[in-house]
Amino acid sequence: MDRLSKLLFELSSSERINIMSEIQKQRLKLSHISKRLDMTVTEASRHLQRLSEAKLVEKDVEGLYKLTPFGELTLSLLPSFDFISKHRDYFTTHTISHLPHEFINRIGDLLNCTFTDDVMVAFHSVENLIQAAQEYVWILSNQVLMSTLPFLEEAVKRGVKFRLILPKDMTPPPGFKPIPAIPLIQRRTLQKVDVIIAMSEKQARVAFPTTDKSMDHIGFGSTDDRSHKWCKDLFLYYWERATPGKPKGYPPP
Repeated sequence: MDRLSKLLFELSSSERINIMSEIQKQRLKLSHISKRLDMTVTEASRHLQRLSEAKLVEKDVEGLYKLTPFGELTLSLLPSFDFISKHRDYFTTHTISHLPHEFINRIGDLLNCTFTDDVMVAFHSVENLIQAAQEYVWILSNQVLMSTLPFLEEAVKRGVKFRLILPKDMTPPPGFKPIPAIPLIQRRTLQKVDVIIAMSEKQARVAFPTTDKSMDHIGFGSTDDRSHKWCKDLFLYYWERATPGKPKGYPPP
């Protein structure tokens, strides 16, 4: 823990993190670093000395600073801390503790997502996602969002393929009429759904449960490749563990 404390202390400086980010892109001399980051040569030298002592950076024979392999690894892990600290308020009321560890460890992949704290805006975003889809729409949800049904029907008509995962014991809302079973639509169920994912080939949205285990649909959306892959991998994780078929309370088409 002593080494970890010292490492975290060195990373507590935004200037030092910025230096590491710059020399990750390109090896640089001291004068170039100070100019790029708008700091004096003395300041840059002081930060570089600390980073060197921490084994995060080193200087090559040409006098250019670069990250050490340890520095590269350390910097690659920072997006997770950046993401959760950026959305600190959200993660005081929402939890990801139920996710498989591999996805918690990759939570930094969501760094470039846009946060939506308005439920109606989130619902509208899902509707737009379905409208824009040309290849597929995958939805993992704890309930049927009635407002999306007309958009789902239109998407099916233009050949969009669907994968839907719902809770096994879900009770559909009054007036719900499912789309008839056709090859384009695959349905599966889980005993419990504790994350919401809506995605197409172009974009993805994800929302996590509150600490009292309810789902408020407040969450994150992105067209970023890393965020999209994180959501896709998580959906496939649950898809492989889901049971083919419809929820028990599903009405006939």
